[in-house]
Amino acid sequence: MTGEDDPKEKSDMNDNPEDPGTPAPPSAPGAPGRLRRMARSRGGIAVVGALVGALLGTGVMSWRAGDLPFAARDMCWGSLSPDVAEALFTDTDVRSDELPLRRATEDSMHTECSMQGFGDDELESEVTASVRTLGELRGAQAWDWTRQYLSSRMTPLGDGITGMASSQRAWVALPTSCHERSYEPGEKPPLRVVTLASGASDPDSVNEVDARRGLDAMSRAVVRLANGVMDEYGCEGRYPDPPKLPGPPEGKSVKALDNDRLCGLRGVELPGWARGEDVSAARTTPGTEADGPVTGGVRSCDVGRPFALDRIRLTTVADPKLAGVVSRVLGERADRLGGDGKGAHAGGLTIYTADCQRGRAAFVAWEKNPADDADDADDTAGGRRSLGLTVLPSYVKTEAKRAGCGEVNVKVPSLPTT
Repeated sequence: MTGEDDPKEKSDMNDNPEDPGTPAPPSAPGAPGRLRRMARSRGGIAVVGALVGALLGTGVMSWRAGDLPFAARDMCWGSLSPDVAEALFTDTDVRSDELPLRRATEDSMHTECSMQGFGDDELESEVTASVRTLGELRGAQAWDWTRQYLSSRMTPLGDGITGMASSQRAWVALPTSCHERSYEPGEKPPLRVVTLASGASDPDSVNEVDARRGLDAMSRAVVRLANGVMDEYGCEGRYPDPPKLPGPPEGKSVKALDNDRLCGLRGVELPGWARGEDVSAARTTPGTEADGPVTGGVRSCDVGRPFALDRIRLTTVADPKLAGVVSRVLGERADRLGGDGKGAHAGGLTIYTADCQRGRAAFVAWEKNPADDADDADDTAGGRRSLGLTVLPSYVKTEAKRAGCGEVNVKVPSLPTT
């Protein structure tokens, strides 16, 4: 999805650090991939050794003391071995450039590492690793991260790892032991994550083979990245490599929509005025069931056409720390909603939060193009037809029970029905 409608609260909006552009090649690229691969073989070692000797004899080549020529080095703060990093690309020379791994500051972006794939010395693709403090994000920045990293393309990593991955995105939460100061009882440390980003967060088309390969590579790399960062920070504990994840959400996971059980949820219906070809398919977070627990703390459902699931997204965030990030998306200028919890609505985005057994939970309804159903004369929450506001009360009531929040009733403005 590339044409998003951001919330009205844009005071915190900066350039999106998670959708990397195409920077110039690093000034000090690594060794060419062919030589690197040659250096790993027994026969290649002899060839490379002879070549190095010849170059040294003529004074053509030099390197820093302690470095081996053509030796493949671990990337991104020593976290990613060459085989893990190269699996993120397709038969290219991989080079990296990184900023120092700093401790937390008031800046929500701690640091970044860029891995670039070159073919014939031309930049073909890029994967960006970063260490972020989500607790510092507000407004459009918080929404941009939520939109990219909590979509229905993302698969929970499982095995006690708080994180998700797709063929284009991945994130893992760092443990509280990575905080450089202690916190008072009741004080909540900010959520910090390591992320990987490659290309568009919601590409128009990815075949199942490439999606499977990308998902496996991203999930393994982001866990290794998290462990490397934890080593550098001196944190306690390490994450195991993720298990084989459910199939990626491309292709077969897109299912025909049941109008009477929207996203498979009993009691959540699609209103009559929204039914039709534009709302005929749905995709839900892989590995989750409509009647089961919220695996990994997040469940999303994208609804629309089979190849353009951009009519509405419904998301349940049962992880309290993530819910805290989501709750800060909408600012004071949003229209407030009533009921047993707290909520707000602005543009095509509606967010409602409730206090549950595990802590705060958040429920999100996002319409990518709300103007399609808007009354130009009155664009307030109560003056236009809104699919998000229409389904939100039944969606929250159903999902809140499943998330352990009990009965949660939502009050929205009276909405037009025709």
